[in-house]
Amino acid sequence: MITRGLDSTLSGLRRLSAGGVWLGGGLLTLYCGAVGVEVLMRRFAGHSFGGLDEIGGYLLAFVAAIAFTETLLNRGHIRIDLVQARLPRLGQAAFDLLALAGMIGFYGLLLNYAATLLTRSVTMGTRSMTPLAVLQWVPQSLWFAGIALFVVTGAVLFLRALVALAAGDAATVQALIGARSADDDLAEEKALNDMAAGEVRA
Repeated sequence: MITRGLDSTLSGLRRLSAGGVWLGGGLLTLYCGAVGVEVLMRRFAGHSFGGLDEIGGYLLAFVAAIAFTETLLNRGHIRIDLVQARLPRLGQAAFDLLALAGMIGFYGLLLNYAATLLTRSVTMGTRSMTPLAVLQWVPQSLWFAGIALFVVTGAVLFLRALVALAAGDAATVQALIGARSADDDLAEEKALNDMAAGEVRA
């Protein structure tokens, strides 16, 4: 029952993260288009939008926060496994849990800072000291949401992996939070190549 609930929650978080990635990618595409238009305007009209660099900074913070979660779900965070690789599978699983706990702790501190900053911006009505005078709680709320998604996802992953470890299922722990192996990367590359080959044939 617990396992089913955690798996269902993880599935929802994966969809939410994927949606955030698509949103971030779309916004970055629009931003790149705006930058291109501004370059042409400066070259041929001697005029620019103004404040585009500021918007880019906010966008980068939001996209990075969303990318944290997507990277976690795809086991893409880099780790040094010099000691872990020499342990039995259950020992490796325990180290994976320890690494995830440390990551959750760090991002928990970051989330607390983001919450404090956001609360202060809302209370004081803080605006950026630029011509745009952007209300800071707007981009900060997006940043906070991205970090919160990471912390929640990390916590659910930790609980699901902990349940698997308690049952002696080291393979599930590896599949959820273990470091990616060369075989994992090779399998992903093969899948992408097969997909591309299918599209070419079509």
